[in-house]
Amino acid sequence: MTEGFKRRTPSRWGEGGALKEEILVAAARMLMESGREGDLSLRAVAREVGISAPSVYLHFKDRAELVATVTRRAYERLVAQLREAGDRGGEGGPREALRAMARRYGHFALDNPKLYRLMFGIERIEGSRDELAGHPLWTVQEVWVEAVSACRDDRTGAADDERVAKLLWFSLHGVVAMAVSMPFAASRQGMEEMADDLLDLALTK
Repeated sequence: MTEGFKRRTPSRWGEGGALKEEILVAAARMLMESGREGDLSLRAVAREVGISAPSVYLHFKDRAELVATVTRRAYERLVAQLREAGDRGGEGGPREALRAMARRYGHFALDNPKLYRLMFGIERIEGSRDELAGHPLWTVQEVWVEAVSACRDDRTGAADDERVAKLLWFSLHGVVAMAVSMPFAASRQGMEEMADDLLDLALTK
């Protein structure tokens, strides 16, 4: 046995889903630690899980598919939290729903700094333009556009709503990116206050 290789107990029949989950968790952890997609290899992931490299290929055809799956799951988690916050805040109207979403976005980044880095901060291998349209990044934008549109139904239309949504989202990203990179703990209250200020500014545009 190769030195440093931890042999995983073989899955029983029908437990392939459990192995796939272990592969995804290991790949996510390794990406968050290295910060570079190019440093990830299927062989290294297999070694981390304790399986042979061919076992990874039973679930993912290549590194690109594995990284894409890890990335999509991270974005889906963020989208789910934003929608949940919007639903809870929506009792006070669409503006309060959007405010709750902006605050939750900051909380998500503070509570999951490595995951947030995986989504927005690691060094990626540049993909083709053909892959851009299907990137899960757009699912986050869709949530923001929907929420902004609900607040601005008396304004100029979808194109303007998209511009305002991007202004809000990109500004929030800048705030939380600074917060998670600071050498001291960020203030959740301060984060919420900045999110509120950004929301007020965005909706005056």
